[in-house]
Amino acid sequence: MSSMKPLPRIAEPVQRWKRFGEKQLFLPNHVIALLRPKPKQSPHLATFAVPLQFNKLDLRDYLHHAYGVETTAIRSFINQPKPERKNRNGPWYRPRAQKMMIAELVKPFVWPEPVTEEEALKQWDHEMYKQLQKDRRAQEKKQKNPKNVPLRTKLAVPEDLRNVAQQARELLRKAKGLDVEGEEAKKEVKTEVKTEEKKEEKKEEQKVESNEL
Repeated sequence: MSSMKPLPRIAEPVQRWKRFGEKQLFLPNHVIALLRPKPKQSPHLATFAVPLQFNKLDLRDYLHHAYGVETTAIRSFINQPKPERKNRNGPWYRPRAQKMMIAELVKPFVWPEPVTEEEALKQWDHEMYKQLQKDRRAQEKKQKNPKNVPLRTKLAVPEDLRNVAQQARELLRKAKGLDVEGEEAKKEVKTEVKTEEKKEEKKEEQKVESNEL
């Protein structure tokens, strides 16, 4: 009899069990920032700026528990900045390094279109800001040179002050008009009294003359 070799079994897909952290942190002392991707970056990749003590498992647990985002892989690297010095002749030092992580997402995430500069300026009323800055610079320029400061008598009178002055002049005119009318009435009364006195004197003279006759 010919020996029959057993057929090899088809490898079944094995589901790996993912282990997540169970420690609850209510007041974390770290900051994780999601950075805008580069123009040609895949929507399945997300770049994060994380603390230096963070590892890949921490970022995976953070995305899973906080936002319900599943990841397939995470890559990490550290950006070392160039040496600098505070003063021109001061000692050289290297600023603090920044740790970056790129996570491969199960579901893609597409960033919204960035706001254009014109739209941003319209939202913050840039025209009013420019006008205020222009007025402030003009005021500072006047204050620096006393010759440019105009006299108070040559300044334009505000509209509210002009209205108050107009009302005051009208009140004065009305008061003067009442005084004139009062004086004219007194003069008329005096003339009437004088005419009546003269009439009475004439009547008495006529009576005397008639008696003599």
